[in-house]
Amino acid sequence: MLDQITHLFRLRIILEEGSLRRATERLGLTQPALSRSLAQLEAHFGQPLVERHARGVKATPFGARVLKVSNRIERYWDIATHELTVPAGNEKIRLRIGAGPAWRSGILSPVLVEMQRRFPFLVVEMIPLVFGKALDDLREGKIDVAYGGIISEPFDSANLVSHKLTEVTNQVMARKDHPIFRTATADGTIPSDQLLAYPWIVYTELPIYRETTMHAIYERLGRDPDVRLICQNLLTALTMIQQSDSLCVLPSLAAIDALSPPVVPIPVALHLRKADIGMIYRDELTDWEPMAALVDLCRAHFGTQDLA
Repeated sequence: MLDQITHLFRLRIILEEGSLRRATERLGLTQPALSRSLAQLEAHFGQPLVERHARGVKATPFGARVLKVSNRIERYWDIATHELTVPAGNEKIRLRIGAGPAWRSGILSPVLVEMQRRFPFLVVEMIPLVFGKALDDLREGKIDVAYGGIISEPFDSANLVSHKLTEVTNQVMARKDHPIFRTATADGTIPSDQLLAYPWIVYTELPIYRETTMHAIYERLGRDPDVRLICQNLLTALTMIQQSDSLCVLPSLAAIDALSPPVVPIPVALHLRKADIGMIYRDELTDWEPMAALVDLCRAHFGTQDLA
């Protein structure tokens, strides 16, 4: 088994370098030794893993599949080796968290503070989720756990564990002292036509927010909002909301740390969707102590249940 892991590691270097010669230089091996590793892997799987071309080598379709699996195996091997051979606190190891924008804005801070206290050997690396790639990044070992709305999408649950942590609602947001609040009716709601009286920010880090902003307002009022800023960055969008009369559709948790002035939802009748959000991680990490603690801390913090 250890030989196969070594061969898989060498395959990754070959494909990263795109050349057996450059891979030998990087690994400090002879080219015949590297060729033997490749040949043994191809014999084991019964089909070619690389194809040669004028400038070097590239993965065959099957080789690309093997590479994805081997990346995950290599990541788990790093974690297992650290757990079995390194005394606690003597050497750092990373926990790679892929997080959506609202999560990165501070929602996880209390959990991460406690993780630091419990696991001084742990380095938490926060990585932005790439829309549409989160599950592949999980399966390939590029991230260890993903936080975001992705768990509400259908996915192949093989080798993945998911936990619902909370539910968010997309809402129209404004600063707390925005003049729109002076138009509230006796029951405290804002007439929806008031939404057309102010400039809009369209938040686009996730495509759903552009669609929600444009469609929900047009469906309700028959007119598009007056969009003045299209922005991919959550912090920029929140800052602009705080410093101007702009309105923006955001998830309800996104403004949790926007305090000067606070950014709050506008009580207006629009059909804005709710979403289950939470965490997904690979099944083989379930018994890793930091992952088990992370799950427990998140569930305690949000008071949640497993996602069915």
